[in-house]
Amino acid sequence: MYRSFIYTQTRLQARHARRPDERSWQLAESQRDLGSFLQVAHQNNLQTWVAGLQSTDHHHLLETALLKHYRDYIDDVASWVPALWRRSVEWTKSLTYLPALQHLLRGNTAQAWMLQDPVLKEFTAIHHELRYAAFGQSVYAPMLQAQREGHSLPGEWLRHWQTLWPDPPARQRASLQLLSSTLQQHLRAFPLEAPDAGWQRRQELAHKLGRMFRSCSYQPVAIFIHLLLVALDIERLRGDIMQRQLFPKYREENA
Repeated sequence: MYRSFIYTQTRLQARHARRPDERSWQLAESQRDLGSFLQVAHQNNLQTWVAGLQSTDHHHLLETALLKHYRDYIDDVASWVPALWRRSVEWTKSLTYLPALQHLLRGNTAQAWMLQDPVLKEFTAIHHELRYAAFGQSVYAPMLQAQREGHSLPGEWLRHWQTLWPDPPARQRASLQLLSSTLQQHLRAFPLEAPDAGWQRRQELAHKLGRMFRSCSYQPVAIFIHLLLVALDIERLRGDIMQRQLFPKYREENA
């Protein structure tokens, strides 16, 4: 198993090195308006994530584009990880849509942006029977079953993810479970934090994940840690974009 991760770890390290450093963030975030922000981002390590984004785009279109970039990134990573781990890596794409899936599974009216989203639109039927039939025939079928049985969707997501592991050795399983418990602790504590403490808690999580990435080289867990760190990058990028798109006057007044 160790040998099979030599190639994977080499590629992960290369991808890890391409993540935007704090200087790249500061250069982009020093720009007040969205157009200037995107222009600077196009010129540094954020360029992959802002490709195709225009300052004149509707905010739903911008968010959909960011999600697509991340899903495409996961597909790319999954294409070169050891074959036995491919399905568990691909399953992480569903995590980005978990709140929206929960909204639709509860029978709520689909929001306008969901009708246009390439992933969600097939689950937006007005008639619940059609909606649930679509869920049952998709990769999200485990989410439908969890909803019907009154189980937590995040809990079911985690349970299904674990079923996709190819019976890793004890040391690798322990590392994966440590990652799982670290994230669950963060998710339980985060809603209880004061609004102004949110960014600090995300930074603390990123630092913790960074240490785990270095200590878990040549293990499957390194793949998922990397994808989580990239997800935190995109979350930060989304926040920067939405602030400038939706609240430009607030930014000007507080500059």
